[in-house]
Amino acid sequence: MTDIRDLLPLYALGTVDADDASAVEHAVSADPALAAELDAYLDLIPRVTPTADVQTRLLASVGGGRFEKFADQMANIFAVTLGRARELLGLIESAASWEHPMPGIEAIHFEGGPVHAAADCGFVRIAPGCTFPWHTHRGEEVTLILMGVMRDHEGKLSRAGDIVVLPESSQHELTAVGSEDVIYAARVMNGFELSLRT
Repeated sequence: MTDIRDLLPLYALGTVDADDASAVEHAVSADPALAAELDAYLDLIPRVTPTADVQTRLLASVGGGRFEKFADQMANIFAVTLGRARELLGLIESAASWEHPMPGIEAIHFEGGPVHAAADCGFVRIAPGCTFPWHTHRGEEVTLILMGVMRDHEGKLSRAGDIVVLPESSQHELTAVGSEDVIYAARVMNGFELSLRT
């Protein structure tokens, strides 16, 4: 059996299993010397309060984020585990994750599962009133709307929860309507290219 004193530093770091944690807690409640030793270990560990951004990402990664209701669909569309889907959704919450390719448009690129190695996968955020420009899909595009309302070039509206599937060689542009950003996840096989509207 492991000596309780050997478990104290591990307990302080939070790296023991539930049985060992229970044994430590029982022992320190009965022995003031052990309790003082544990307190000394706890005092050595810096107490860092994560930023709101980090807290939000961590919450999302364990199933408590604001986009959790889309985690199963994300896992299916991108052929990743549910845990990975949650991690990806957590990226949305970090300002540092977003690239700014053009005014009013932000993007996060990520890798889908192995079956989608040739796909351009990521999140796009379109600011209210802004338009993602006319583009052509080199392969099938699957889009999951996570937030907001967007309108395509034909006037069709898509809202949070909608999945839009477009075939290879299709073309469109997308505009965020209303007062809320549009955020969507997209998987485009073989990517896309911006083009002049024809």
